[in-house]
Amino acid sequence: MNQFPKEQVTKSLRLFTSRRDDLLHGDIDTFEPNFKRFCDFCQKDPLVQSVISPLEALYSIDVQSWWKKIQSDDRDEMDLCFPEDPDEEFLLRYAILVDTEQQSDAGRRFGLALRKWKASEWKEMFRNLIIRPFADELSHKLGDAIDLASPEERSMQAVPLKYIPRSNEVRIFLSHKSQDKPMVKRYYQALVDLGFSPWLDEPDMPAGTNLERGILQWFEESCAAVFFITENFKDENYLATEVDYAVMQKRKKGKKFTIITLRYAGNVPELLKPYTWATVSNDLEGFHELLRALPVQAGPIRWKSSVVED
Repeated sequence: MNQFPKEQVTKSLRLFTSRRDDLLHGDIDTFEPNFKRFCDFCQKDPLVQSVISPLEALYSIDVQSWWKKIQSDDRDEMDLCFPEDPDEEFLLRYAILVDTEQQSDAGRRFGLALRKWKASEWKEMFRNLIIRPFADELSHKLGDAIDLASPEERSMQAVPLKYIPRSNEVRIFLSHKSQDKPMVKRYYQALVDLGFSPWLDEPDMPAGTNLERGILQWFEESCAAVFFITENFKDENYLATEVDYAVMQKRKKGKKFTIITLRYAGNVPELLKPYTWATVSNDLEGFHELLRALPVQAGPIRWKSSVVED
């Protein structure tokens, strides 16, 4: 039975999701700080400890014996020496994480045992073989512990990690001329109402922000750029810069970034023609085309299957 108030549960799940995704999806260069943050969270968070503590009372885990086994010369190379009991295996993985975070040479020893000499290699192996299975199992155990009490909590559980983007990569850039702002504001509000995070200069750019730097940051944190082509659109100055930035992000992010052009009137710029565009006669048509083209879907934000599956 869930013994925690809803606010505590929601906070714990959000922090767990953030720490987990930073560690599993972050660059290998950020492994150490993300690993420490994840381990610290698991050791201190009351919801996580409500899952781990009862198991610690049931099982006696000898993590040092595990280290000796995987470093043994007669060990099968593919055998990670985990116990058959799932709960005991889960608890051992947790003990390995804590011990590795505390012992400066533990990661290197893991790499040597698996014949991965480079730091980048053993970190990636440790992330895939030790951390990822632990995080997946902890996700399920947290779901059981709270009885998946609310839609928000259910949305954070039982979803493959590859479908869950970070919050700083799913914004939607709305490129337009100032004369078209009333129309674009309607799109902005509709996207917000559906749970998306669009960029619009007036509410999202603090006073004093360098415009070009602000635009570049917006693109870096976006999964789509939407260009509104009307009789007011001219491919010049900042609009030209925005087109260039959009093409750059498309090359960088591939299927996780979409360039969408909604043509009300006028001509589509040559650089935008190779990407998704549609001629529309009203906002309803335009919004329909926009939603169809986005790489994320309405509701709890998830990557579409076509984006993450080969």
